[in-house]
Amino acid sequence: MNPKSVFSVAVRLLGLVFLFRGLSNLPDVLTIFSTGSVWNFLNAAVALAWPFVVAYWLIRGAPLVVHTAYPNSEA
Repeated sequence: MNPKSVFSVAVRLLGLVFLFRGLSNLPDVLTIFSTGSVWNFLNAAVALAWPFVVAYWLIRGAPLVVHTAYPNSEA
């Protein structure tokens, strides 16, 4: 394995960490959804969504990050 592929695997593993973090926040955020306040609902929605968005991007390989780390390598 070359360094670029090792880095790519590390990025995807970091994506799994974000996925775990989002899933572990799920019960807490779902209780906030039931409070009824609009601001609490928006805060809970953001707290629930951002780890999943980051996890999705990292698990897909985060091409921007990998290309920034290894600009001269070919795809």
